[in-house]
Amino acid sequence: MSELILNELDAEFKFRIARKIGDDSFLNCFACGSCTASCPVRRLEEKYNPRRLIRMAILGMREEVYKSEFLWLCSYHSTCLNRCPQKVNIGAVSDAVVRIGQRYNEKEWNDGFDSGFRRAVMAEVPGVTACFACGSCTAVCSETFLDRDKDPRKFIRKVNLGMARQALTDDFKEICAIHFRCESRCPQGVKISKVMQALRDLAIEDGYSYPESLRFLER
Repeated sequence: MSELILNELDAEFKFRIARKIGDDSFLNCFACGSCTASCPVRRLEEKYNPRRLIRMAILGMREEVYKSEFLWLCSYHSTCLNRCPQKVNIGAVSDAVVRIGQRYNEKEWNDGFDSGFRRAVMAEVPGVTACFACGSCTAVCSETFLDRDKDPRKFIRKVNLGMARQALTDDFKEICAIHFRCESRCPQGVKISKVMQALRDLAIEDGYSYPESLRFLER
């Protein structure tokens, strides 16, 4: 992080973020680094650091936050949730299915409908059944752009139909879940995806946009 010049910081910025999200719980972040440790983007490039970006936002380093490539990369992975008319959190569903798969032997699940599996997912993510398979998530999924077989709509459909074995063996769940683990690992319960989405919305309001290197994501 660059040297701080107090009179260049935006003291109002954190309050704008809180108003955009609807609460100020992100201020509970104490920079432990759990999010950074589980961030898949960080593994590819060390300069991408969610802990640092949230700290910069709290300190009021508005311009530095807006110009960060990581803000735009990270916030893009919650586009599916923001576009979903039913607000189904696909990352949370994927993470729940991964953890359920770790708790039970794959042989315990039926090949067809398994009500126990469906109930187990619903217990962790009650909103999953609201999905009516409109495909809004698939239309903006970065994984689908790369591989048409990685389809969030189809994955959620398997979950809601109780197709335990098919859902548990779907590679999409691991790829999607890893982008959500920063939230499930945060000891303070900071909803990082909401923070990043709020920051992106504020950046756009303030006249900023995707950097040239990431312009292909602007859709």
